[in-house]
Amino acid sequence: MIQKTEAVVLRHRDFRETSIILTLFTRDFGKINGLAKGIRVPQPDWGTRFSLFSHNAIVFYEKKGLHLITEGELLSPFSGNSCRLETNAVANYLIELTDLITPLEDKNAAIFEMLLYTLSLLARETDLERIVHIFEIKLLRLSGFTPRIDACLYCKKNVANFAYFSNLLGGLLCPDCLTHDKKATLINRGTVSTLKHILEVRDEHLLRRLKMSVITKNNLGFILRRFLAYHLDKFPRSYAFMQRNLNQKLA
Repeated sequence: MIQKTEAVVLRHRDFRETSIILTLFTRDFGKINGLAKGIRVPQPDWGTRFSLFSHNAIVFYEKKGLHLITEGELLSPFSGNSCRLETNAVANYLIELTDLITPLEDKNAAIFEMLLYTLSLLARETDLERIVHIFEIKLLRLSGFTPRIDACLYCKKNVANFAYFSNLLGGLLCPDCLTHDKKATLINRGTVSTLKHILEVRDEHLLRRLKMSVITKNNLGFILRRFLAYHLDKFPRSYAFMQRNLNQKLA
């Protein structure tokens, strides 16, 4: 069956002399793997080179395992939006994280729209660390890994000032219930409030106005990294490269 959709390129690798194998996140079919034959030989049928991060309109023939991509048209070359190294480092992390956390052939238009929107922001945003944390939290929610932060997981008591975040249990513990996970990480009130706000707000444009203190960003970064590492089979290799470039920018 012939299908049409929009797609963001997550991965690509050369296949034989003229073709490439692609991993794409699509609007209508979720993450798919596909083969684009003859694309490395210039020809009028291909209106795109399927570069990383790029947004494309594609036509593909559904096949078991590896779909056959027959047409592609470039809609937006996000990799060309900025020559800043830190911008490309962040984009690499976002697409690798999306690739690792999403299963194949599982439609999720909300993730597609969020990924598309976030990539389009990178070239014009200065606080890239804030954008990264918003994306991580939203991706967790849309993928079904939403942390429980409304109250303590055990006693259901509201968290007034500070609490502990448990990777094992996927949410907050109050000091009285810390025995349920002694490896839980201390999280301050400002970080809890920021997490709640990001999880609750559905309008991505409103989140662009969200301010984060350095303490909150550091706290979120530490907690989210451990939470993602706990729930993923492997952690994105691009994370360390992104952090080095973000730190150099702030130095």
